[in-house]
Amino acid sequence: MTDDDRSERARVFARIAPAILEFRAERPDATFHIEDLRQYVRAQVPGIAPDSPGRILRELRLARLINYVVINRRQSLYQFRPLEPPPARPWGKTTLFDWWDKEDER
Repeated sequence: MTDDDRSERARVFARIAPAILEFRAERPDATFHIEDLRQYVRAQVPGIAPDSPGRILRELRLARLINYVVINRRQSLYQFRPLEPPPARPWGKTTLFDWWDKEDER
């Protein structure tokens, strides 16, 4: 991926993500069809590619900014869910880098 591709993706994300977050704020626990999301976003951000809202929706979930489940894939039916806390580390709060930093202090 070139720098131009990355900057274009960042630009599209910056335009579409706020509309998706607004859509979610208006429907915190509601079910919705992906087409509902597309229409909502396209009304606010005209001229976008048809799949961009779905792609940005997935990116927002990966970034842990929203949470949703697919209720029915065939019907493209989704439901927003509350954000879940990140999983706890099974070994406690110490990471390899925490240990490394402590060793450097000696």
